[in-house]
Amino acid sequence: MYNQNPYRSEILYGGGLRRSPNPLQAIAAQINWEIVAAFLILVGFFIFLLWQNQPSLVVPGTVGLVLVGWVFSLCLHEFAHAATAYIGGDHSDSTRSYLSFNPLKYLHPVLSILLPIIFILLGGIALPGGAVYVNRNLVRGRVRQSAISLAGPLMNGLVAIVASIPFWLGITDNHPALANALALLVFFQVFSVVLNILPIPPLDGFGIISPWLPRELQNALYTFANFGILIIFAALWLVQPVALAFFNFVFSIMILLRVDPSLALSGLATFQFWQPQ
Repeated sequence: MYNQNPYRSEILYGGGLRRSPNPLQAIAAQINWEIVAAFLILVGFFIFLLWQNQPSLVVPGTVGLVLVGWVFSLCLHEFAHAATAYIGGDHSDSTRSYLSFNPLKYLHPVLSILLPIIFILLGGIALPGGAVYVNRNLVRGRVRQSAISLAGPLMNGLVAIVASIPFWLGITDNHPALANALALLVFFQVFSVVLNILPIPPLDGFGIISPWLPRELQNALYTFANFGILIIFAALWLVQPVALAFFNFVFSIMILLRVDPSLALSGLATFQFWQPQ
């Protein structure tokens, strides 16, 4: 979704923008580093809770770490789209406003609110999230336009790798609750990458290939964008062979990252604390 944002609110999204002739300096100047620090402090706090190996802290620690980690990765995902667009030539004020790392900038009424609630109730996978609306007409070159879409999933992949490092170092060996929560976070990140690279509008996978398609075909396919993600999730929940192949692929990537998928399932059971065990 890279058109003008129809849901833009000047109350939530307004604000002055600092300018710099150097793209990287301009991007760094837009980041609200206090928000980044707050995310890192919260992640550290919930890791500390799980580190205690106290049964009473497992649920709040797991829910907190997974939710904060997911929102942080969502911000990274959408920030990467906007930053890549800015480097590619889109210096519009709307795109610059997405560089602040403020989660409120990425709100979308369907992707950020409605679908996450539905998916949490169905299975705890609240993966639809934010949206940015960059001006692709200001970005010249098909490679740069494809890079805008690719940047988001790459950030989720980076988060998955970083969250896997404690497993590589054996840090989680004596902390099963922390291992379960981190494995669940890795699962969500890998799930997001695999989902997003599907070449179906409005996912990033389609954004990667769309610059290379004839304009008429692009426009025709984008007319189905509002239904694409609903069709995908309906297939994942209702068509067992599709779901089996998809989740097996996600689990195989987790194994490559040396994260046991069974730990993620244990983490999901804790995350869904309202479900009968």
